[in-house]
Amino acid sequence: MARHTVTVAVVRRFSAEPGDVLALAPATRWREWAGPLLHRLGRRYAGYVAVRALPGGGGELEWTRSLRSPSRPVGVVEGCVLRVLLTLLARRLVTEADRRIPLSRRPSPSARLQRLGLQLVVRPALTVAPFDRRWIRMMRAVATAASRATGSRRVAGPACGAPVPGLWVDGPEGAPGLLVLHGGGYVAGSPDTHAAMAVTLAQLSGSTAYVPDYRLAPEHPYPAALDDADAAFRHLAERVGGAGRVAVAGDSAGGALALGLLDRLRRRGEHPAALALVSPWVDLTDPAGSDRRGRASRWIGAMDPLTPPRIARACRDAYAGDTPVDDPGISPAHRPLDTTAPPTAIVCGGDDFVVADVRSFVETSRSRGASIDLRVWLGMVHCFPVVAGTPEGASALAVLAAHIRRSTVGAGGPSG
Repeated sequence: MARHTVTVAVVRRFSAEPGDVLALAPATRWREWAGPLLHRLGRRYAGYVAVRALPGGGGELEWTRSLRSPSRPVGVVEGCVLRVLLTLLARRLVTEADRRIPLSRRPSPSARLQRLGLQLVVRPALTVAPFDRRWIRMMRAVATAASRATGSRRVAGPACGAPVPGLWVDGPEGAPGLLVLHGGGYVAGSPDTHAAMAVTLAQLSGSTAYVPDYRLAPEHPYPAALDDADAAFRHLAERVGGAGRVAVAGDSAGGALALGLLDRLRRRGEHPAALALVSPWVDLTDPAGSDRRGRASRWIGAMDPLTPPRIARACRDAYAGDTPVDDPGISPAHRPLDTTAPPTAIVCGGDDFVVADVRSFVETSRSRGASIDLRVWLGMVHCFPVVAGTPEGASALAVLAAHIRRSTVGAGGPSG
């Protein structure tokens, strides 16, 4: 019986680098982006994938698949079905590539809308805020209530039996640990405000996450937050099999807290598996933006739509208390990482008030032998991955989760 060959080709354009798109195409990586149904269908109808670079940037993907049919009419139907399948696969592949690799393109419409909201609402409110204890309590209550209203903690539960109250996100059996230290300038933020980020990182990395509700300033200045982070780390390490099976994540003040915790652990001879940081506030000596990079740095510090310099200084002073702000426990930039540090990934916004200090910290740490993957999203603001709803934020969290997974796979038992 004669058989008829049907060939279907689908072409899609993308903004990412061609190599990044092609790197996602092998069947071994489809689970990362295709979803269960497309993954199963794609394994059956894999076909051939090719990419071509375009002169203006980005590229074009061509997905081709041939099949043999017992008759021409049947082949026409099969070809239509196959075209739909390849179209879905190609669209999902280039969308995922663009979502992960938006480093050199303009911010997405949702990111620009987020920035506009910060500029028109949040920044003016923070600029005129009195920054007294009453206002701080109100800010904490509003942020927590708003976070709970969005259902951000529906997957997380209370950290029962932990030395520091907080939220717990169960991972698979035998999963490594992920300690998530929330930001908020050391005076605000809570496990509720960062539950969505913690759940996303835990699920993407296959970890069990613990978000401690560490003590805040001005009621509890330094080193209260660091002491709580230390106690939370020891508890999580005991639960998952040792310090070497725990990664530490944190944003803004939480990122600086993670670096301070790393130094304390190092002096005890303990070594976590990895650090995953978002816009870490590494240098509190000049919260408006460091002078080391000149006027441009100070301009970024003044124009970041999330953090007015006056509020940054007030948070710094409330946290530092009587401790000098250049103490490495408060400003980790004054104690760069070295070869003893675990693999570190940092994501930051290009218009972030900490970006110049982070770059300087990374450069100095790399010169001392530290392994750091720094990615800066152009046009994005301070802690942009913490607020859900932008592809850049989702991409940044995917980058950090992949780093955590790589660093914790096969991690041994207790270290030190």
